[in-house]
Amino acid sequence: MNGFNAIVTKITESPFFTFSKKPLEVIEKAVLFRLIFSLICVLMAASALVYPFSILGKVISWGYFNFGVKYIVAFIFVWLAIAAACWLGFHLWWKKRNKFAEYASSDFVALPFFSEIIKTFGEWLGMLYIVIGGAGGLFSLIFLGRNSGGMLSTILFGINFGEGGELLENIPMVGEVLVDIYYGILILVFRYAVILGPVIGIGIIFISRFISEKLWVLAAIANNTKKI
Repeated sequence: MNGFNAIVTKITESPFFTFSKKPLEVIEKAVLFRLIFSLICVLMAASALVYPFSILGKVISWGYFNFGVKYIVAFIFVWLAIAAACWLGFHLWWKKRNKFAEYASSDFVALPFFSEIIKTFGEWLGMLYIVIGGAGGLFSLIFLGRNSGGMLSTILFGINFGEGGELLENIPMVGEVLVDIYYGILILVFRYAVILGPVIGIGIIFISRFISEKLWVLAAIANNTKKI
């Protein structure tokens, strides 16, 4: 019997059985979540650096610089605002890439994982609205006046939602009334981006932080309950 147990032990301790130990630990522990979180942060940081140059490339391909001096000057200042917002976004995501390591001691890692993702994404999106809407909206308003909304929407989304916009057909047709409301809201947002941009951005930060903290509370309660 002892000989049989020794054979079983030898087999179960062989590489054929133990090779799965490391992969299973990665899945069962917080290692997988740390890897995914770091990967998301790195990808978002990289996209933040690429975004301003993708806008520059699209604007050049559209022949935007043929529209006149005031449009060129307005674009330069708006693009600098976009670049500044994306640079801040890069720093935000890059600094957060290792933050998830502190959750390794938690028994519940999925809730903190989604909590931090929601909070960081909300901070990033809110920052874009605040900087691009505030600074970019101000510069476009100074140089282009009532055409500032159309210029911003064209640069950011490739669709003119401002005065004289010709691309209403690109809006999802959910019904005439809803389309009119949708179109009106978009015009309002872009036309008054200098005011509404920061307001919407702050609102996004607060809402994302609220949802994030709710998830943190659930995780804290679960951890404390398990210790009792």
